[in-house]
Formats: sequence, C-alpha cells, structure tokens
Amino acid sequence: MVIKIIANFVRRIFSGMFKGKKELSLGFYGPPNAGKCVTPNTEVVLFNGEIKKIKDIFDEITSKKNLPHNFKEVFIDVSDENLIVPSFDINNFQIIPKKVSHVYSQKYKGKIIKIKTKSGREIKATPNHPLIRLFNKGAEFIRCGDLKVGECIGITKKVELRSGLNIPQVTNLNFNINGQIIQAKSKFHNPFSMNLPTYIDENLVSFIAYVLTESYHERKRIMFSNSNQFLLSHFQFLVKKLFNLNTIFRINKGVPQIEINSITLSRWLEESLGMKPSTSAYKEIPSILMGLPDNLVSILLRRLFDCEGYVPKTYKERGAEIEFSSKSKRMVEQVQILLNRFGIVGKFKEKIINNEAYWRLLIGGSDNHRIFREKIGFEIKEKSERLNNLCSAKLKRNRFYLPIVSLLDNVRKKSGLTQKEFFLDDKHVARMKKDNRITHHRISEMAKKIKNQFIRNLANSDALWDEITEIKVQNYNDYVYDLTVEDTHTFLLSNGMIAHNTTLANKICKDWTGEEIGKVSKIPHETRQVQFKEKVDIEFKGKKLTFKIVDTPGIATKIDYEDFMKFKMNKKDAQKRAKEATQGVVDAIKWLDDMNAVIVVLDATKNPYSQVNITIIGNLVARKIPVLIVANKVDLRKADMRKVEAAFPEYDVVGISAKKGKNMEEFYESVFKLAKKA
Repeated sequence: MVIKIIANFVRRIFSGMFKGKKELSLGFYGPPNAGKCVTPNTEVVLFNGEIKKIKDIFDEITSKKNLPHNFKEVFIDVSDENLIVPSFDINNFQIIPKKVSHVYSQKYKGKIIKIKTKSGREIKATPNHPLIRLFNKGAEFIRCGDLKVGECIGITKKVELRSGLNIPQVTNLNFNINGQIIQAKSKFHNPFSMNLPTYIDENLVSFIAYVLTESYHERKRIMFSNSNQFLLSHFQFLVKKLFNLNTIFRINKGVPQIEINSITLSRWLEESLGMKPSTSAYKEIPSILMGLPDNLVSILLRRLFDCEGYVPKTYKERGAEIEFSSKSKRMVEQVQILLNRFGIVGKFKEKIINNEAYWRLLIGGSDNHRIFREKIGFEIKEKSERLNNLCSAKLKRNRFYLPIVSLLDNVRKKSGLTQKEFFLDDKHVARMKKDNRITHHRISEMAKKIKNQFIRNLANSDALWDEITEIKVQNYNDYVYDLTVEDTHTFLLSNGMIAHNTTLANKICKDWTGEEIGKVSKIPHETRQVQFKEKVDIEFKGKKLTFKIVDTPGIATKIDYEDFMKFKMNKKDAQKRAKEATQGVVDAIKWLDDMNAVIVVLDATKNPYSQVNITIIGNLVARKIPVLIVANKVDLRKADMRKVEAAFPEYDVVGISAKKGKNMEEFYESVFKLAKKA
C-alpha cells in the first residue's frame, strides 16, 4: 500500500525537480518486499453489503473522476469516496470496517497463481500477492508464490456488514405516486397500483427470500412454485399484506403456483432494492439485505433454507450436512456471508446436472448444526426434525484445524503447565503433535482456563484456517487490480478468503511499470545480481520523466556459505550461492557510478551494523551520492531509532511503519530533500 503512495508522491517531486535531467537513476538497498494484485473478476465485499468485482470498483472510480482508460498503469486516491470494506486485523484476529485509500490497476504479463482450498475457495493473483498463513511460528503474510499445498490460509468465520432499514424511495420519473400508493407509468397499459413498503421488516425479508428461491421473476409477473402448503399460504399472505395485490392460484403439471401480475411490483423491486428480473443463474440477494440486524438476517436465512435447503433423513447419510444449492454462485456466496454473522462456515462445491453448473454450500459438524438450529432454524417441520437428529449425532465438529501444535507446546513449556493441564487431556496430544493439528473447539476450551492472549485471540478469532489442496501456475496477459486499505491492509473476497494489499517495498519499478525486478525470498542473499529497469516513463500534467530504477542485492555485512546450508542446501550448492551473492555485492558497488540517489532500507528492530555492508557505505561517501536511511518497523516494541541514527550520524534518517502507514509525512519531506541533493 505505502509504496504506491510513495510512488505517487515521488512522481510529483521528481517531475518538478529533474526537468533538466534526461534520466535519473534511483538505487535501492535493503530487504526486498514487492507489490501485488488480483485478477479482474475477483469479487470484493463492501461494508454496506455490496459485492463487486474489483475491476468494477476501479472502473466506477475512473468514470467518476473522468480519468482516461488507455493506461498501462494508474494509481488513484479515493480517500474522498468513503469506500469502506471489512478488513482482518492480523494483530488481534478481528474483522473491522476500514477505509480504502487508493485503487490501482496495471497491464500485467506474467504468471498468475491459482490457489484452491479444501473448502472449495479459490483465488487468482500475481505471485507477489500475499495471503495470511497460520503455521508453527504464528500468523504471517506470505506471497502466493511461496505458499505450498498442505499449508493453511485465512478465511472468514465471523463478519458483520451494516445497512439500514429504510428503503430508497422511488421518484415520479417512472411512477405515479399518491402518498403510499404507487403505479408504474405506461404508455399503453393501466398497471395495477400497489401499496408502498416504507422500511424493511420480517414480512418484506420473507417475501424477497421466496422470490429469490422458488419464483420465476420477469418484467411483468412473479410466479411462485412450491408444494408446501405453509410456504404457499405465507407467500399469498405477504403479497396482500405488503403490497395489497391480488394473486392467481393454479396447478401446473401437478405443482401448485401463485402468480402476481404486476409491472409496478417488478419495477419497484428493481428501482428500490436493485432486484432485477433474472433467471436463476443470475439471482442475488439485494445488498441492502446483507447488513440487517441479526433477527432479520436469521429470518432471511430461514426462508432461504426452507425453500432451497436440504437436510439428510439420518446422520448416517453420506456427508450428513445441511445443504443450500442454487444455479447462482453469487447467491450461494452471499448465503455464506450471512451465515458468517453467526460464525457458521461451510464448504463450496460445484455440481454439474444436465450440463449445467449448480453451486452447493455444505454445512457439516454438529457444532455448526447446533448454531444453525439456535440462530436460524427451519419453519418446515420435516426439515426441523431432521436438523434435531443431526445436532444430537455428535458428528465431527468441522473441517478446519490449526496447524500450530509445536507453537502451542512451546507456549505450554514457558507457562510451566503439564500437557494435560494445557491441552485439557493427554490422550490425544501425541496424535495432535504427529499430525500438527488442533481443533478450534479445543482451542476455545483451552482459552477458558489458560491466561494467554494469543490463545484467546485464536479462540475469539473472526477467521478460520483453510488447507490448500491445489496450486496452479497460469500464463496471463491482461489488467490486474489492487485496493489499498488503511491500517490493517486486508480486504475480504466474496468467497471468504482474506487478501492483503501493498505495503512499503523497494520495488517501485513494480508500481510504476507493472513489471517486477525480482522476488522476495527467505533465503539470505537470494537476490544475487543487480537488476534494473531502463527507461521507466512517468507522465504528469503533460510532462514526461524518464529514469532508471536499480535494485541491488542485500547489504549484509558478511556472506557465509553456511547461511545457505541452514535452508537445506548441500555444501557445494551453498558455496556456489555464496560466491554468486558476493559477486552481487561487487556489482552493486560498480553500479553506484550510475546512481543519482540511494535509499537504504533497514529493519529498526535489528542491529543496524549487522545490516550494512561498510564497503558499500564507504563508496557512497566517496562518490558523494545523496543517501536517505529509512528505518522500517518503528511500530514494534523492539524498534530502536536511536541506534540507527547513531550508526548514520552523517545521513538523514526517517523512521516509518510500512505496515501501519506511520510517519509517512516525514518520509515525504525526506524524499523531497533527497531529490534536491541529487
């Protein structure tokens, strides 16, 4: 996120400061951290209940701001748009509303990583796009390109959206309005008038659920079909109660139907609720219903499952799961988001029937079933009885687990507790350690008895951890997109995956050209050659600046082949890597002749002397190249700015938190000063 803000700022600075220079070379020394993007059809959840493709969000912004569409790359400030998304905070594992500050798009040609999880969730993103992984060192952001099959990534367990109870009012453009009675305008007909609901209540929520599930909805009529007498009677009652409209009852091929002939109703549903007439594959829950209070969400889900839900006759049936199915993938994902309100998480599964795709949401585990019964339930007696059977079956609690048994065991040892005291029994600990799996249910029980904040965060987490089952690499040549979210830097996808956005990086080339110079790696000195991008063009207010970005290897004080052997390399390969890394540092020194300015990025939590190659710093001094020292991670307790300043008394030092966006104004000032010196 922050690097794109930096890039935007530096565009302005350099376009003004270097009008006379043909090309400026800007060098970056320090730990790499690249940008990231997702593909156009990635669907993002907004806090007001809307679900939009990330491309549509971007297009709406460019259209509103009257920006050109023929671009290679563009980064737009949307802080004035009040665009709010639910966002996961990795520090306390809670999902909270946060503001989007920027939207971003670029033309990208390269590899795309497609990741699929055990619960049927998928994402397509560039290799540098991070997701959240839980492993034996805790929770961390990790590049898609570094993830492996079998690892667990974050998905939503609990999320609460917010929308009001008031219904947007229609205007006299398309309706004749007489108080609370409206009539659709028509040149050739005299449509029936109807009463106008003024707010969302239990009756309107129920009616909409029936139209979404068991109704044929077109421009002039709505036809509800079902064999259950309660549902038929209730639908007929609601039509009269809400709209004062008459209905027609008929039997069609043995199936009872209730028909409403009203262009006024269909037009009102579309204009006030955004509920367009559509076939079953394109139906979706109106966004205004996605953020209702719990009691109305419960009723909405009950009606949806009364119509399209299935409960097995006995718990011995294969799967023994509550199922919701539809031809509309969007609506199935919306149902899961609504279930997240109560902490219920299912798995997605596609089913092909007569060459047509249907989408299923499967809710397994007696814990989930009991929550469903308590918070939602069924109106249909037969389904309610079957649900009771599932709840008493003591089925496997869920498919999700936490792969952190070694981490927890270290916590146990530090606390001085026995295995039985910590894990609450000692019968299953050996198996848990072997499989590296512990259930959420056990974590919740442990949190009640053990005073440890990390365990409490896990127990009260708004996320679950979903195992990766498939990773595919695909070629790609199209636009990719990103959002910048304040503070927490994450946003939610419609299928529940938690995505991360960009933080501070030395890959400005990625943000200005859409091409990465290199990649992040945990192996020390992995970037073994100087990499650069020639002729990076920036246009600003009709002026063009051409410059070169140079990305160098790390600036560690020493390079030892034994460092590589720690990453399971044999001695021969480790020695080869060390030689290549040494040559990289030599090349980095040579490239100093071609640089006008240098930014050195350090970790403020570590000893600055262990991060800096004195030879490189000496060459910077000898060449009189302007240098800015950036101390990152100053938001952490271990950060020590005084040590960094003491190590570099002759240079300007600025402390920032790339992750939290802290001290960015000071960073801007420092970049401005650096530009003047170059």
